[in-house]
Amino acid sequence: MLNLQAFMDKVIGIIREDDADGYLSMIELPYQVITARETRTFVRRQDMREHFHLFRIGLHQLGFHDLSHRVTATTMLGADLATGIYETQLYRNDQLFIAPYRSCITLRRSGRVWRAVSTAHTIGHADWMDRMDAITGMQKTD
Repeated sequence: MLNLQAFMDKVIGIIREDDADGYLSMIELPYQVITARETRTFVRRQDMREHFHLFRIGLHQLGFHDLSHRVTATTMLGADLATGIYETQLYRNDQLFIAPYRSCITLRRSGRVWRAVSTAHTIGHADWMDRMDAITGMQKTD
């Protein structure tokens, strides 16, 4: 049985360490990323490595200092295929920086190793500014 929260915790550690090789070891190509704006399919390791680095640079440039993934559901689709839903929270100075968003991840087991094959996000990068405004509104008091 897949422990999706442990898998996602490992992903967070890899992102914090800016470990592209670690990230690549957790995915299987071809890998598909679906956002509110577009769907991209990665077939080459170098393209996935660049995607990882651009994601890290984007987080830094937008002022995010940390993130977390909290798994809310895991469904086994067979012995070697699973899907799960998780919530991403992005932080600045240890405070929630934007409204959390949900994603769905699909993983396949090859031998004894689970690897992600696709991720679908409910937002695209363009939505981060609106979500920053949403969390700011949540923190205001009358």
